[in-house]
Amino acid sequence: MTVVLVDDHDSLRGMLRLILNLEGGYEVVGEAGGGLEALKVCRAVRPQIVILDLMLPELNGTHLIRLLRHEPWEVRVLVYTGSADEGVMREALTESPHGFVRKQDSLPELRAALKAVAAGARHLSPWSTRLLPSKADDALKTLSPMERAVLQMLAEGLHTKEVAEALGSSVKTAEHHRQHVRDKLGLHDVASLTRFAIRHRMVSA
Repeated sequence: MTVVLVDDHDSLRGMLRLILNLEGGYEVVGEAGGGLEALKVCRAVRPQIVILDLMLPELNGTHLIRLLRHEPWEVRVLVYTGSADEGVMREALTESPHGFVRKQDSLPELRAALKAVAAGARHLSPWSTRLLPSKADDALKTLSPMERAVLQMLAEGLHTKEVAEALGSSVKTAEHHRQHVRDKLGLHDVASLTRFAIRHRMVSA
């Protein structure tokens, strides 16, 4: 399997070369220390696998994954990141990379991910799977900006009349928004709505 290594640390790329040599069956055909350079290298050598970090100069790893998906050859992507930013990692996971491992994970975890990606499967480390969007996250996305505001106010203990005053609307309109929130989330009491809002950091506990 031909591989391109993308990381802004020479030592890390060197370590990955050693691991690939020990595993056998892999040929490193290119390296890059930045996102734009990586795109150029990949377009030139068309690797089967790209192992990349997320925090890259010029063009970050998530954008690189998006661009590689539009290239005219099949390439599999294994993210190997040292990022501590969960927001960055969540965004990358929405691009459905074939593998996702943190540099803090064990070497056997990296090797398992590499083997799975090379075999055409998908491998996410146990830690990273908790960052995948949940059904609750999907439900939250169905709420309009107005409904999110209503959810926050309800979770903070405001009554329907107070919500209506805050929105500058009638009590009937506020009740309508409240019912939409409950129906979309499948939560029909204030306690459940409050727990949901706390879990999604819309209000503090």
